[in-house]
Amino acid sequence: MWFRPMAGLVLAGFVLSPLSALAHGGEDHSAPPVVAIQTVQPGFAADGTAFQLVLVPEDDGHVLVYLADADSNAPIGGARIDAEAPGWSGQAQPTAGTGIYRLSWSLPTAPVDMTLMVSADGRDDLLLLAGLARPAVIEAPAVAEPHWRHWWGGALLGGLASLILVLVLRRKRLAVLALLVASGPAFAHSGEDHGEQAAPAPAPVVGASVAMAKSTQFLLGIRTERVAAREAAQTVRVPGRVMPDPSGFARVQPSQPARVVADPAFPLPVPGQHVKRGQVVAVLEPTLSTLERGEKRASLYRVEGEITLAERELARQEALGTIVTAKAVETSRIRLEQLRRERAQIAVTQLGRELVTAPVDGVIADVHVVPGEVVAVDKVMVEIVDPARLRVEAVTHDPAVAARIGAAEATTRLVPNHAFPLDLLGVSPKVDAVDQGIHALFAVRPGHGDGLKVGMPVDVHLSVGATRLRMAVPRDALAEMAGRSVVFVLTAPETFEARPVKVERLIGPLAEIDGVKPGERVVVQGAAQLKSAR
Repeated sequence: MWFRPMAGLVLAGFVLSPLSALAHGGEDHSAPPVVAIQTVQPGFAADGTAFQLVLVPEDDGHVLVYLADADSNAPIGGARIDAEAPGWSGQAQPTAGTGIYRLSWSLPTAPVDMTLMVSADGRDDLLLLAGLARPAVIEAPAVAEPHWRHWWGGALLGGLASLILVLVLRRKRLAVLALLVASGPAFAHSGEDHGEQAAPAPAPVVGASVAMAKSTQFLLGIRTERVAAREAAQTVRVPGRVMPDPSGFARVQPSQPARVVADPAFPLPVPGQHVKRGQVVAVLEPTLSTLERGEKRASLYRVEGEITLAERELARQEALGTIVTAKAVETSRIRLEQLRRERAQIAVTQLGRELVTAPVDGVIADVHVVPGEVVAVDKVMVEIVDPARLRVEAVTHDPAVAARIGAAEATTRLVPNHAFPLDLLGVSPKVDAVDQGIHALFAVRPGHGDGLKVGMPVDVHLSVGATRLRMAVPRDALAEMAGRSVVFVLTAPETFEARPVKVERLIGPLAEIDGVKPGERVVVQGAAQLKSAR
């Protein structure tokens, strides 16, 4: 029976020997076929004195023209672009995007030069583009066939061979040995490099250049400014609050003790209601004691009696004609008119209802009474304010600052990202006994008070002088990379440099920096997008 184990081993060797060869994968290691691919070329850029321009070829043979301001990098719309190349000339046509134009011209295979005359916003600029040519076609190796297909095929054949050995040998030990021998070569490989996934592009580092297409710059709103010396106002922030302008504010009070009457013809106003000067805002009925009312009625009866006598006297004088002098007749008429007004005054204000009117135009701010309420002469019934005329009161505890206050701005968290310009009206010469501060009064510049409300707390930024900054950029231009302050300098229409700078001082919205040259263009809007660019 010894021939069965020997036959099994011979059969195992016969089956496994080809599998060892197949386990390598059987791929062809000769030179891979060559496939032609099109490379992505950057735009052809030119930088002039007034404009910067980038030409990008399209797949349909035309050329897109991106036009931006040389200083601010803002897209320029409504421009006239006349282009001229060897054997061709034409004018760029605007597209739907601002600052984007199209030339009906295709790039030649041989490099040529193009001259472009740009006119926009009353400015002219001549730009030259050299070496314009169609992007070259390069050769790149085809993608190799994945190796996993080969060693999985070897593994499958090895498993089938092991199953056959188990059925033939029917012995546990030899089957296990055959399985180990068969499965080992199936996964063996020659150790070729299977390749790795492409690592993501590194983030910009300090001092490195960042490339960004002009179309992306337009989309992200990248804006630049030229570095220059500036005058910056030194500011001090102090607390303040919004107050009404006395010329546009009124507190309506009664002239005598009275009761508020609910009159359907003149209903009480509500907060937010617009009123005009002379409009009735409250109806009052005087509250008099029995003795006072009797005295007022006696006065009324006396006046009415005098009116009767005056009327009869005037009628008699007019009947006599020329016997009575004209002067006597005129005196009687004036006396009669005076008595009638006195009667109306007593009847309406002392014994009748009083109509209280608005002294100014404005909006009802508060109503402090209700119908039926008895009000005293010092009771404020209605407050009227003109929202277009406001003031701001600021408090400072530094006499030196109070002596140097010039213009100012007010900000508040309730109206974010907005500053309200203020004009100084005056600074109090005394220290307030309550808050121990010096009060300064400002007027909100007309047309700039939208959003401010009476009583609103604000931060007042006082201008207390000016200083000259040697190299100044807006604070938004600063970014932090690797623990250092940097600014992004536009070195070419589609290239930025992460320039490390030293921040000398911060004054208001400006920063004085060292590390840039006068006239260099620094990104003031979109620095965060450039920092995260890949």
